[in-house]
Amino acid sequence: MIIGLMSCKSLKFEKNPPFQITGATYNNWVGGQPGISGMKIIIGYTSSRDVAFKSIFFYNKEMKVELYKNGGNNYIIGRLDTSTRGDRDRILDKDPKKEMQNKLPEKKPLFELKENEAVIVYMDGETKKYVKVENIKQTDTDFYP
Repeated sequence: MIIGLMSCKSLKFEKNPPFQITGATYNNWVGGQPGISGMKIIIGYTSSRDVAFKSIFFYNKEMKVELYKNGGNNYIIGRLDTSTRGDRDRILDKDPKKEMQNKLPEKKPLFELKENEAVIVYMDGETKKYVKVENIKQTDTDFYP
């Protein structure tokens, strides 16, 4: 446990990553059925070389990333499902296979971030590196029928 706490303290943000952030926005979205919702973060970047992006930490959650190119612009996109539909109470059963459907307890966030901050995780060779993104702008909520 002490090693885990010490490793969190030793995480440092890169000052000179191999890419430059050009802008960042996020918005909520609401689906056409009750309880269906989510959040999307889009981070624009430029880079003279390929970067192995792994994940984004935002709102105390880790998101897988999608890379998107539009014209000469590059984007890292993270999506978070915040849906409440289908949430159930904990299943207790003598059959452990049924209990495997239970959600795992929330673990302590790896980073303490403000509401408009995120952390990009990328690989530099075999080393995981972290870049903090600040001043992320919130845009209007998308409503889907």
